[in-house]
Amino acid sequence: MRVLLYEPNYTGHHYAYLAHMLPGLLELPVEPVLATTEIGIRSKEFSLTLAPFREHLHIETCCTPLPKRVWRNVFHRLRELVRAVRITRPDHVYILYADGIWELLALQSLLKRWPLRSGNAEGNLVVEAWLYRGGFTYPDATYAAAKIRRWLFHYLIGTGRFAAMHLDDELMFEFADQYQKNGGTRVILTPNPVNFHPSTSKTDARLRLGLAVDRRIVCSNGMVSHWKGMDRLIEAFRRHLARRGAAEDQLILAGPHTDDIRTMLSTAPYRTLVADGRLQSIDRYLTSVEMFDFAAASDLMVAASPRHPGRSSIILWSAAAGRPSLGTAWGCIGHVIRSEHLGLTCNVLDPDEFAYQLGEGLAIPWTETDVRRVRHYAEFHRIENYQRVATTLLRERVGVST
Repeated sequence: MRVLLYEPNYTGHHYAYLAHMLPGLLELPVEPVLATTEIGIRSKEFSLTLAPFREHLHIETCCTPLPKRVWRNVFHRLRELVRAVRITRPDHVYILYADGIWELLALQSLLKRWPLRSGNAEGNLVVEAWLYRGGFTYPDATYAAAKIRRWLFHYLIGTGRFAAMHLDDELMFEFADQYQKNGGTRVILTPNPVNFHPSTSKTDARLRLGLAVDRRIVCSNGMVSHWKGMDRLIEAFRRHLARRGAAEDQLILAGPHTDDIRTMLSTAPYRTLVADGRLQSIDRYLTSVEMFDFAAASDLMVAASPRHPGRSSIILWSAAAGRPSLGTAWGCIGHVIRSEHLGLTCNVLDPDEFAYQLGEGLAIPWTETDVRRVRHYAEFHRIENYQRVATTLLRERVGVST
């Protein structure tokens, strides 16, 4: 059985998540085919994530770089997905990032023009899709575009055009789950894969990373960009330093920085924070071990995305390391932090409130009971569980028990 893995985007978590998934996929009697870009294959991200699997994959570089504008990007991805299906002729398709694409496919289904067909399959392909952007399902999404998308989402679940939708958002899953029915699309709450390392102390993690052991540390790891609220975190931390007892605190931004953040850190007043060590910028791709260690080394992890639909891997790394989180009160991030008691939430759009809650978060009396509780939550997101969930339908098709 040939399985098409459609992943034209190599940046951020895209190749990393696929690398986490592949060991579970390669256990099965299937032929995996990766459709991606030539630039992706030559990227540092590929060398750090997918290169060890290269001999086990057929790689089809039939995709081209993605346009920057949102809707041009979406049409481009769908067009190239259809092309990849035509070239590779698979029996099973994984659309590893289907946000945007699913809306266009729902509209085409309404018009009886479903484009995903393969010469190797009778009729429609078996298609699974991963969705990350569920803001249109949130209770406060009352605008017209969200209502239309909710209707299309409901319709697509009912048609069963996708065999499964893997949803990386608890609120989106709760919305979708009420519409599941026999013969329709299976909706699955997917883990967000985290390397679950043995528990470690802050001191040991700091020594491994070469960090100061005598400071309170606030950290945010992963992509460091304005759309993840890093500019707001930097400003809130600057204000936090003026509070009593906060002058020695340190902010660590660990992960690849976007140009706007680099520019911000090079201008006043923020360059002073960098110069005196109050703000440490680690501008590079992190291994999964480093992602875990930066979380374990922190007194507080921060997910500052102001309007980020879906989960944040920041709070998952924090929970896996047994540390408290501070996150935006809005959406899935706020919902998960509150419902799983992972830490505190605030309005990250208000710099003074954000600064105040940084202090409150650093003062949380975090106990071993709290550590056990948040690590228990993170168990669901173990890479082994991610692999199991991702391959559930394939295992059913090839007759391999889970």
